[in-house]
Amino acid sequence: MPDLPERTERGSHLGGSSSDGQRAPDSKGVQMETASSSGSWLSRCLIALVSLQLPIHVSGDSGKFHLAPLGGTAKLLCPLSLWSVPTLTEVRWLRSPPRGLSQVVHALRDGRVREEDVAPEYKGRTALERDEQEGNVTLEIRNVRLEDRGQYRCQVRVANMTREGTVVLQVAAPSPGRISPSAVALAVILPVLVLLIVVGICLILRERRSKEKLLYEQVTEVENLLSDHAKEKGRLHKTLKKLRSELKFKRAAANSGWRRARLHFLAVTLDPDTAHPKLILSEDRRSVKLGDRRQPVLDNPQRFDFVVSVLGSESFMAGCHYWEVYVGDKTKWILGVCSDTVSRKGKVTASPANGHWLLRQSRGTEYEALTSPQTSFRLKESPRCVGVFLDYEAGTISFYNVTNKSHIFTFTHTFSGPLRPFFEPCLHDGGKNKAPLIICSELQKSEESVVPKPNEKGHANGDVVRKVDSSHLRKVDSSLLPPDLGPALRGLKVPSF
Repeated sequence: MPDLPERTERGSHLGGSSSDGQRAPDSKGVQMETASSSGSWLSRCLIALVSLQLPIHVSGDSGKFHLAPLGGTAKLLCPLSLWSVPTLTEVRWLRSPPRGLSQVVHALRDGRVREEDVAPEYKGRTALERDEQEGNVTLEIRNVRLEDRGQYRCQVRVANMTREGTVVLQVAAPSPGRISPSAVALAVILPVLVLLIVVGICLILRERRSKEKLLYEQVTEVENLLSDHAKEKGRLHKTLKKLRSELKFKRAAANSGWRRARLHFLAVTLDPDTAHPKLILSEDRRSVKLGDRRQPVLDNPQRFDFVVSVLGSESFMAGCHYWEVYVGDKTKWILGVCSDTVSRKGKVTASPANGHWLLRQSRGTEYEALTSPQTSFRLKESPRCVGVFLDYEAGTISFYNVTNKSHIFTFTHTFSGPLRPFFEPCLHDGGKNKAPLIICSELQKSEESVVPKPNEKGHANGDVVRKVDSSHLRKVDSSLLPPDLGPALRGLKVPSF
């Protein structure tokens, strides 16, 4: 930008040389004159466009840059901030020419203009303006000349302290009739550059605003998510608290239900006419286990021939009934209630729709209620004794873990017709499931006493055997029994031969 006047003067000088009539113009000169004369209207428009951009202030590290039109008015803003200074002792504007001493352009001391200190070429052409609100001082130079271009210094003295700032003035002085191609190109390029810079700044600001808006939206979204999370956490906390309360209530209700069920205790027995041929029943018909081979029994219509099961002798058409079955450490078993009319022949699919309301231990702590489809669940503690409670009028069949007095599962159904207890000891499971299912003859009070005391060894499907006089019975040595049945069968008497 500081080279602008030199290029302008050089362009004007070249234009004057080609049109002063002292040299015969060659074809190139004629072309330049033609281009100059034909483009005079465009040049005037460009000059007008440049003039519309004036005055222009550009900030830089070396001070302020100001461009003024030739013959116009230049306003040089002192780069010093004076808004905090109520009274100025002295303000001086000095011009520093390339060679020679500095010239006083304008001088103000103690509120009075000192014309005697001002250089002759500036007398009557300058004025000083101060904006109290903005806190600045502006030098006004009227009827700007080419010689006015250069560097100006603003000196401000307050009391004994002096501050100084620098402003550079450039003068735009193209001649419409003598414009060089470089001046035309510069006049065209400058507005375009200014326009591009303005557009670029607008795009940058727009992009920045867009990013700020996006960032604000993201922050707002995160804040909303955190707020929703806090609300959801509160709701979940309340729900969890409610569920814990309901669970506590249900446990209490289940415990109460188990205690209520025990009021209807019944010592049920097994029906040998329904037992599968491979099942072995005890003489008192309260114990059943799976044998190694089929027994020679009568194939009556009531007997199961495929499902290795047996029914209870009792049949229920009304009321409440509760019985307990000792399962010990068995790995598999099926207990429950079924309709007296269930199919006894062939393969049977156990489901409430087919008249079965059964609970099965499949393996370990995994259990299944034989609903349709089956309902699988786990228990923290496997029961060693299972209670079964039938409330005919209420339409419920509930299972309880007698070991820890907890509820296991409840079927609901509208019953019609007689119902009977159901027992299935299941297969041996590699020798781990040979123990029998034992129906308790009385309410159990502790784990050590959950096993009833059968007074005879088992026999196949209830085949009748000779009764033994109790006077010949003796106690069983518990040390000779398996570990899992030793405590349960302590005190059992067997015939003495």
